[in-house]
Amino acid sequence: MTAPDLVHGAWGRQSVSIDNGPRFETQLVVWLQAGTRYADLRIPFHPAAEEGCFTGWSGWDGERYRWTRHLDLMGSELPSPDDVGDLTSENGVLVERGTFSTPSGPLPYEEVWVRLPGADGLWQVFESPTACLVRVGDHAITVVDGRPDGGSFAACYRIRGANGWMLQQSIGDAADLPAPGEPTPGWRTVHSGDAMVVTA
Repeated sequence: MTAPDLVHGAWGRQSVSIDNGPRFETQLVVWLQAGTRYADLRIPFHPAAEEGCFTGWSGWDGERYRWTRHLDLMGSELPSPDDVGDLTSENGVLVERGTFSTPSGPLPYEEVWVRLPGADGLWQVFESPTACLVRVGDHAITVVDGRPDGGSFAACYRIRGANGWMLQQSIGDAADLPAPGEPTPGWRTVHSGDAMVVTA
């Protein structure tokens, strides 16, 4: 027996709740998951919110889901490189629950994710030590961290339309970041498939 993987696809965050408080949203948040790799881009639309972007490896750790960050806009400012949460499918949305660290102790959170249209079909992941491109169907996030070599951090989210890949949101100077199908010398192919990921 096989079934579509619960997490594979393109997701937009609908809302977040902290410490059992009301649901709210202050950012455009897109999460692409392809096999064991992911990319997450967060663009604020509220003055109290901050930009965010991270990519890395992820997968089930027992009954919980674990995200390990490899490239991160916040660098070493995070208290832990891993995020661990409970993922459940509820009424057509994906609900993530867990805790995050604060100076006064851990706080519970709940995030609600909705599946974005156009995420079926071809999915690919390309990587280098300082870069990553995750494509799921008509969605792609490219991240390049040039800070180890004295450069800057840049990332962008693209959607494929009738005229090709169109830039939707970006962090830093994203003009020259490669889109799916463009040459990426030194990047290796991690995943490539043409159907939904399945689990046993």
